[in-house]
Amino acid sequence: MTVSVFDYEAELTACAAGDRTAFHTLYHHEAPVMRALALAMLGAADTADAVLHEAFVLIWRNAAGYSSTIGTARAWMYSILRYRALDHLRRQRLAGDTTAEQQALPELSLPGASLPGTVQGVLAALPAPQLDALLQAYLHGGDPARIADRLDRSEPDIQASIESVLTHIDEAVRA
Repeated sequence: MTVSVFDYEAELTACAAGDRTAFHTLYHHEAPVMRALALAMLGAADTADAVLHEAFVLIWRNAAGYSSTIGTARAWMYSILRYRALDHLRRQRLAGDTTAEQQALPELSLPGASLPGTVQGVLAALPAPQLDALLQAYLHGGDPARIADRLDRSEPDIQASIESVLTHIDEAVRA
């Protein structure tokens, strides 16, 4: 059985050239997973859909600005989505709404979690306090003081947890 690998970079390059079919292909391939991330970050389907829409508009408009020297095309797309979602969360906080950041953290299902030396393996091996700190930082943004308040832990503990996790991930990626 042959497994095809989706070429994000080629699709983004085609988008940069104005190829609407490539954009359609990219959207249909990745939007469901990106929507799941937006939903995990924002907690409400309508908000997640709006942020996903904003992200894909930006992906289309800025495809020519993507460079493989900054990372993979897929990571670039997800960074756009994440920054849009974090911006939305910041605006909610300014308006006094902290509903999304108070929701329970999602359960992670990590394919390849049994493989040591991979990012999935590192995440699967994390103790719950470290994983919770990382998920709060990634999904809800904010500084260690806000995360410490949410998790009822000390700020130095949160900082140490996040630094430790990032070091382990970095080592796994570099190995």
